[in-house]
Amino acid sequence: MTDDLISQIIGAEAQRCAAMLAGDAAALEAMLDPQLQFHHSNGNVDDRAAFVAKIAAGRIRYAGLRWEEERVETLAPDTALLTGKMITDVKVEGSDKRLLNRVMTVWSRSGGQWRLIAFQSTPLPA
Repeated sequence: MTDDLISQIIGAEAQRCAAMLAGDAAALEAMLDPQLQFHHSNGNVDDRAAFVAKIAAGRIRYAGLRWEEERVETLAPDTALLTGKMITDVKVEGSDKRLLNRVMTVWSRSGGQWRLIAFQSTPLPA
């Protein structure tokens, strides 16, 4: 694995987080793979269309996203895994929440662009 790959994945994740914080559904959709599976910490699962629709409608509004303990691993030539802890301040359906989760994301590169294909978050004990 190269430093360049690590910076590409960390950069793609930073762009995704910025789009989520801005509530920019169009920018977010462009960086999500059509086959996205987004597994929320409460056990719910969204595909790309459902997740983007929730952002566009304001049903999920992110106020803060912070990564800790980031680690990037190559899974295949155009597939990478990003893991770590994520601290998230979010309003879901009108309720403010602070989430402390262990997170796993899978990124796939096609057409020269990295896209998020899978997201899994697991709550950590308070």
